[in-house]
Amino acid sequence: MANATTGLTTSQQLSAFVASHRAEGRRIVCVTSGGTTVPLERNTVRFIDNFSTGNRGAAAAECLLEAGYAVVFVHRAHSAFPFARCLLPPALSAEGFLRSIDSGRAALEQAAAAFAAAQPRFLAVPFTSVSDYLQLLREATCALAPAGPHAMLLLAAAVSDFYVPPEEMPEHKIQSAATAQKEGAAASAADGGLVLSLRPVPKVLGAIKHGDDKDAAWAPQCFVISFKLETNPAILLAKASGALAKYGVDVVCANLLQSYKREVTLVTASGDAPPTCAAVVQGDEQEEVEVEGVERTRLTLDGSAAGKEMEQVLIAELVKRHGHAIEQKQKDAASPDEAPCVGQKRCSRPDP
Repeated sequence: MANATTGLTTSQQLSAFVASHRAEGRRIVCVTSGGTTVPLERNTVRFIDNFSTGNRGAAAAECLLEAGYAVVFVHRAHSAFPFARCLLPPALSAEGFLRSIDSGRAALEQAAAAFAAAQPRFLAVPFTSVSDYLQLLREATCALAPAGPHAMLLLAAAVSDFYVPPEEMPEHKIQSAATAQKEGAAASAADGGLVLSLRPVPKVLGAIKHGDDKDAAWAPQCFVISFKLETNPAILLAKASGALAKYGVDVVCANLLQSYKREVTLVTASGDAPPTCAAVVQGDEQEEVEVEGVERTRLTLDGSAAGKEMEQVLIAELVKRHGHAIEQKQKDAASPDEAPCVGQKRCSRPDP
């Protein structure tokens, strides 16, 4: 669908944004942020959601803009937004916001000035449902491909694990009567309850660097960072290792729900051997699942750093690692011992 202001489709806006900043030699990052909904009907009345506010992605986008990146912000509509998030944090009610207007005028002016300064390097693209998100992720990643190693993908969105495929959705609102729902993903139980049948959300992360059976790699040289959030510390490293092994991402930011605001562990392949771990992780393990072929770097927020956020520490480290990755790829490209990459297919552009 074309933008009412520019007349360009989302894909065209993304391509134009990337091209303009490539011409200036600037690093470009796509940050995904916020949670995805799972609609239960085509004419959606009911949907499943998750707890993500999008604050991590919004904070990361601010830090990356400060570091000089051009930022594509693929975000959940109405979730936390760069620079504006300090004005209406999730814990603040509308009444609280109204009461804080006078005392917050300085913060408002500061946020507006920061956004105005960053706006030429910032493009926001909203989504709501998991299907919207998957389409936008592909469009944004394919748009990044021409930037080669100067592109970064920071996947901070909280993506649903299960969904209702469109062909299995009822067209209209699911009715509450016990006998009303008989087909599709929703069915009535004998006691009047509702039984939902959800399918796994398609895994597209591997397509970014390696492609899939339908398409070539979306952005094979992009520096890809994914996030893994768990509640059981015994399985955190194993789950992060699994993402490295399955999808070929460059860094996994491993978090525990209990401490994600003050601690993040960066997990990368060691290079000595491919990352490996137990074939099956149940989720209730009591002892840490053994992992081989990975390195871990623990980042923490110093308790004495008043007013500082974990994302500032995290992004500073990721920017440094992205720089090292660019240098290494440039050395590899210049080395006469390295065969040139030929015949590499490029991602076909999504339909407008």
